[in-house]
Amino acid sequence: MSEMRVVPGIEITPAKMIANALPDMDYPAYNPATAYKIGDKVTIDRLNYEAVVANTNRHPVTDAVSPSAWVSLGWVNKYRMFNKNIGNTWKIGTFTSNPESIDLTIRPGQRINAIGLVGVYASSVRIIMTVPGVPDPVYDKTFSMSRKAGGSWYQYYFGQFVTKDNLAEFDLPPFSNADIRVIVSAPGGIARVGMMVLGWAKTIGTAVYGTSLGRKKYSTVREEFDGSMTITGRGRRRSIDFQVVIGGDQISSAQRSLDALDDAPALYVGASELDYTVIVGIFEDFDIGLPTYNRGEYTLKVRSLM
Repeated sequence: MSEMRVVPGIEITPAKMIANALPDMDYPAYNPATAYKIGDKVTIDRLNYEAVVANTNRHPVTDAVSPSAWVSLGWVNKYRMFNKNIGNTWKIGTFTSNPESIDLTIRPGQRINAIGLVGVYASSVRIIMTVPGVPDPVYDKTFSMSRKAGGSWYQYYFGQFVTKDNLAEFDLPPFSNADIRVIVSAPGGIARVGMMVLGWAKTIGTAVYGTSLGRKKYSTVREEFDGSMTITGRGRRRSIDFQVVIGGDQISSAQRSLDALDDAPALYVGASELDYTVIVGIFEDFDIGLPTYNRGEYTLKVRSLM
């Protein structure tokens, strides 16, 4: 059993991202004098757009002509780990990526004590927290995201790697003026992060045995008259049904915390040492019975926004 935690994420704006080597734009800036062809892409204010109609001087944001000449592709690579929505639609299967490493520094401007990364493809993640006026980091830890399975010499040299996809840590010192540097390393490969959340963790009970994991895929399969099949690959989404025990005197506080997250994504963690119980998403159901002997039980179903 472990504390069930939820972390509402703070908004990461350009002012808070004080260092990041990734480019601000994925495509050229929009130019009203350019004759765009179908399939051309541009970047405006950290958002990418693709032309679906050949056009000139039809601004992707302000154009009111129907049908629209542009479709939004969502946030640029640099911010995709923090923002996945296109309007009210949250795109699954998107992530921030870069060869070898992703190295960024965030200045939250407020007290935080937790950080979570999901959909990580890397060998390690290093988190460094510094405070002005303090010569040494107040927090500096490196977390391995892959290791050799087993303990024998044979497994060490010939065994497969066991990987972790998610990471959640709750021991960041709660300074209000700290800078947080995150280095996601993938030597010889492509470093990738699906989502990153920073914020203040709230305890909403104790996760217990009975929690279940799920995954729904959205690919379609069409069978032809001769038995052949056409498979159209699409995204997939994780879900976790957390089984949680909570003290009767904590129920109102937990409800208040979840009420603020009705339609907002957050980091949910059943046990930080079990990376498969770490998920960023929205909760769908919160069913709790009346407490008996000051003990209540509830199910919290969370669907991933990955």
